[in-house]
Amino acid sequence: MKTVAFIRGTDIFNDSRSTKEIRALIEDGYRVEILGWNRGGNALEQCQTTFSDVLDHVNFSFFHVRAENGIGIRNIHKLLGWIRWIRKKLKALHKQNGIFAVHACDLDAGIAAKAFCATNKVKLVYDIFDYYIDTHTVPSCLRSLVENMEIKTINAADVTVICTEERKEQLQKASPKKLIVIHNSPELNEAPTEEDVDYCYCGAMSDMRLISEILDEYGNHTDLAFLFAGYGPHAKKAVSMAETYENFSFMGSVPYATVLSSEARARVLSAIYEPTIRNHRLCAPNKFYEALALGKPIIVCRGTGIDAIVLEHQIGRVIEYDAKDFYKALRELSADDELRKEMGKRARCLYEERYHWKIMKDILLTAYREL
Repeated sequence: MKTVAFIRGTDIFNDSRSTKEIRALIEDGYRVEILGWNRGGNALEQCQTTFSDVLDHVNFSFFHVRAENGIGIRNIHKLLGWIRWIRKKLKALHKQNGIFAVHACDLDAGIAAKAFCATNKVKLVYDIFDYYIDTHTVPSCLRSLVENMEIKTINAADVTVICTEERKEQLQKASPKKLIVIHNSPELNEAPTEEDVDYCYCGAMSDMRLISEILDEYGNHTDLAFLFAGYGPHAKKAVSMAETYENFSFMGSVPYATVLSSEARARVLSAIYEPTIRNHRLCAPNKFYEALALGKPIIVCRGTGIDAIVLEHQIGRVIEYDAKDFYKALRELSADDELRKEMGKRARCLYEERYHWKIMKDILLTAYREL
């Protein structure tokens, strides 16, 4: 049984793309050594529950430093500690059982894995969830250096993975040996139909997603039933709102299976990003694919890439990056059962034809078999 070391700087259990890719590898006969970052303090317990049916084929190792709101230049000491920890763990794992491939997610993991893979003749799969300089606050004097590190990681990888075709624009300076696109679609064969809330959001509650603005405006729309789950800088505000408003619920950080069951209860979903950021203009948000799979109309922001798909297939509403515009679209969709039903059917058909996870899984596993 070949071993794959899967590295991602998250708690893993609440990371939809990671959990699906790990399961795909296990289903294809690989043993997976997960190296994650225990940001919230309960990653091991949650992962053991998430992967309870495949525990004989997976092992967990976590970097135990609290960092709930992310890692980056501002947390450089934690970031460097994480990279050193990865290198140490890879050496120990390879000495113990041997490693066939390292699946490194994003630049922090890629930096740590690149030299190890080259020295030990281990295959490197570099999975770019987000291109670093487009998603992190990097001082202008360091941007070229950081981007060059990512370019070198891409060029060294045996396989580079991106999450949408549009992201090829970010890789123009690199020369990947093999490039594949894995859309982050959920694995959902049947779309549930029960709806008892107007709107649901489960995910990172951070800036540049209109989250804070939507929460601030909710006081004028308390007749609408909202269900939130997630983590990040605006989670505390959601906790307070759940205590204040009868129609507002907040579940905290939840496993991915709970995300889908929660979103299935909603009449409308959203995938809203600030369009002036380049990475957002090339975005492939989880919420978009989840809405397709669940057969839900979706609200997206103009100028974020997916708006063209929403307009072309008539599966939701395109708004400006504005909370009042959001509530206007939400009320229109929530009140019209027939419109939502029609949009939902078109969304589900698009999922089946183009984005179903079984299509994505086959692309990923084919690349591994060809290593």
